[in-house]
Amino acid sequence: MPEDHEIVDDADAAEEPYLPEDDESDGELESRFPMPVMKDTLDNAIVVDGLPQVPQEKYEKLFKLVEKIFTQVGTLAEDGIMMPQDESTGLSKGFAFVEYARREAAEDALKKTQGYKLDKNHTLVVNTFQQVNDFLAVPDLAPAIVPPEYVPQEDLTSWLLDAKARDQYALRWADNTEIYWNDPTVAKLEPTYGKKGWTDTHVVWSPQGRYLACFHRLGIILWGGPSWKKLMKFGHEGVKLVDFSPCERFVVTWSPLTEQASSVQVWEVASGTRVRAFAGPKDLAQVKWPVFRWSHDDVLLARLGDDCIHVYESATMKLLPDAAGKRSSLKIDGVKDFAWCPTEKRIAYWVPELENAPARVTILDLPSRTEVRQKNLFNLQECNLHWHPQGDFLGVRIDRHTKTKKTIYTTFELFRVRDRNVAIEVLELEPKETRIIAFAWEPKGVRFALISGEGPKYDVSLFTMETVKGMGKVRLLTKLEKRAANTLFWSPVGGTLLLAALQAVGGDLEWYNVNELQTIGADEHFMCTDIEWDPTGRYVATGVSHFRHQTENGYNLWSSQGKLLGRHLKEKFYALQWRPRPPSMLDDDQEREVRKNLREASRRFEAEDLKIKFAAEIEKLEKRKEMKSLFYQLVDAKNSAWRARKAERAALRGDGGRESDQDDEYTITDEIVETVVKTVEQTA
Repeated sequence: MPEDHEIVDDADAAEEPYLPEDDESDGELESRFPMPVMKDTLDNAIVVDGLPQVPQEKYEKLFKLVEKIFTQVGTLAEDGIMMPQDESTGLSKGFAFVEYARREAAEDALKKTQGYKLDKNHTLVVNTFQQVNDFLAVPDLAPAIVPPEYVPQEDLTSWLLDAKARDQYALRWADNTEIYWNDPTVAKLEPTYGKKGWTDTHVVWSPQGRYLACFHRLGIILWGGPSWKKLMKFGHEGVKLVDFSPCERFVVTWSPLTEQASSVQVWEVASGTRVRAFAGPKDLAQVKWPVFRWSHDDVLLARLGDDCIHVYESATMKLLPDAAGKRSSLKIDGVKDFAWCPTEKRIAYWVPELENAPARVTILDLPSRTEVRQKNLFNLQECNLHWHPQGDFLGVRIDRHTKTKKTIYTTFELFRVRDRNVAIEVLELEPKETRIIAFAWEPKGVRFALISGEGPKYDVSLFTMETVKGMGKVRLLTKLEKRAANTLFWSPVGGTLLLAALQAVGGDLEWYNVNELQTIGADEHFMCTDIEWDPTGRYVATGVSHFRHQTENGYNLWSSQGKLLGRHLKEKFYALQWRPRPPSMLDDDQEREVRKNLREASRRFEAEDLKIKFAAEIEKLEKRKEMKSLFYQLVDAKNSAWRARKAERAALRGDGGRESDQDDEYTITDEIVETVVKTVEQTA
């Protein structure tokens, strides 16, 4: 073997580098030839489920159908469709994988093919791979749900259980908001709750009294319960207006600071969730509040639109469907206004004269959209709709112009809604040109009142819609002439009518018993601006608001017969608002039974009131007795101290001083002392 060759061991040979030392390193190779990066996402692919399971002979036809559907959306990747088959049966498995060249095409396919119907039995269900992975990650057994600890809530109707059956009211004055019990037996009223800065502007009670809404810069806060705790808040910056639904399930807010497209917002009270936002006016002066008007049961809400009325379902906040199931507004050309019946899902609306078509008033049932009654009107100038509080009647005030269009006069169309064919009666006053100032239905009754005349004194007319021997006819009960009244306030339980001269300096008040047709009380509240009955019809509050007058601010409380119970002056008094009560749970028969036994119950209540009055008098006497005892104790203490210092007083008088402290042992001597004050020299 040649000498210049050296035999090496195999182990040593294995340690030699594979590449010569002068070859390029791995890093240099990677820079010249970048290694491919493995894609770990499938965002350009989708999973298609809902395909039929077909045998081998139909596989190709189904494959081409799937390919045709998904290539219409975007360009597929190479071999972009994979539709697996079951090896044992030869049937396709009912799903496929579709891969696109671009991620955007996959996202577009997800939207456009979701729910695509191949036939009546097969509908496509499309998901991304990430969604499929999320589904697979869900455990077969759900973890045990541990419910949160139950925290009992306060009774939001606790004030109704008051032993004295008292009502509450909210008082706004200066920067204070206070809640009071209305108790005429107490000489000095003290708030049961209240604080400064409770609200930034004003407060609003919910219709059934469970909540008190306070306004703040960032939204509305609801308070309630016996401890007046914070119950819920609704974030709506700059909120200015709030309105509750009749059953207190929803609340509507408006703010000028919110974008106009969502300035009106609807909230669910129980959860505090905003369920929908609507476009609304930007300026407070343009707002006709409430924007939405609710049906009596909170099921429907409606707002006036251009040539239509938008009616929404509160459960979905979507438009009410018509008979064909299509969600649409009520198309009514020229509609000017509408009003809900207070007790049924029924609306009344009016339309002015359009070209050759007369004006008309229509009553419509919802959600069926069935027309109950329609009345054409002629020479109409203006119209106002007045539903009876129990929905028994609809009063339509119509301002008409004469044929010459120089004079305006008023008539009333009175709809008997409960009658089979909804009879309509026409009421015209004499003389024909009589000006109507006010109109109001009696709650829980069949009467109504109106004020007419030119002023400063007006006439008050009382009418009844009572049915006699099966015949209903509007009838004048009485006419009160030359009354200083421009506003009507019916008691919430009916029977009593308060006539008031609001915004007048004198503030004349007259309580009128409509059952007996006689005045039962008369007084005045100087510069009175506001009047409100309590929800039970037992008391009336009158007030002089700081919003209108800078002096004499405060409120008076009166009985239902016009007896003054208390006069309360408050600096910068703004408003007194009675706390509403929920509707009575008694049916008509039960209420009649209560009225039947009212005389006996009244005696018991009068005895209880007398006992309370005596208790208050006894308490007053005991307090006076205690004050008298404290006075005599103070006198005795002063006398004891005076006697203890007798020797000290004698010593201060000196040796020649008097020893006695009795005034009658002194000798009083009068002496005249002359003093020259000034000398003036006179010259002749």
